[in-house]
Amino acid sequence: MRKLIFALAFGALLFPDYGFTLGLGEIEVNSALNQELDAEIELLGATPEDAETLIIKLASREEFSRAGLDRPFMLTDLQFSTVMKDGKPWISVKTSKPVREPYLDFLLDIDWPKGHLLREYTILLDPPVFMEKAPEDVTRPAMSEAASAGQTPVQSSAEAETFRPAVGAAAMPATGAAPAGQAQA
Repeated sequence: MRKLIFALAFGALLFPDYGFTLGLGEIEVNSALNQELDAEIELLGATPEDAETLIIKLASREEFSRAGLDRPFMLTDLQFSTVMKDGKPWISVKTSKPVREPYLDFLLDIDWPKGHLLREYTILLDPPVFMEKAPEDVTRPAMSEAASAGQTPVQSSAEAETFRPAVGAAAMPATGAAPAGQAQA
């Protein structure tokens, strides 16, 4: 009997497990606060064929309460699907409405023929960044034709203020205020 158990244990070590182990990577958020959610989660250890058999959904209220989490109504707008990105399967997480909450905490529930996976994800959405106008080049413009003809070029008042050099430690501030301890005339 011992020989049979030893042979079965040894045989199990030699044969690979034909079932796949599913893992989930970190969530990558591609949207900001007050925008429709656009996020992706990498499926680790899954082939494109395996991804077709997955059932991905938001966990039930019971699973949320067992995990000690609230399940706000707005989470029902989350939509999950599998997508291919660079030849690898990913989970796409989207909403059809803009997300107004800066903090989302949800449980992802995945079923496949060989198992069940439940994982919590937390997303912190930053406000959208408005691109500010890039600062203009502070170098002086090239000499114009008037300057090359011997005439002094005329600067606009904005350029004149931009290039006001300080002469030394006793230079007056650009606002025209008198140094401390002196009265203006």
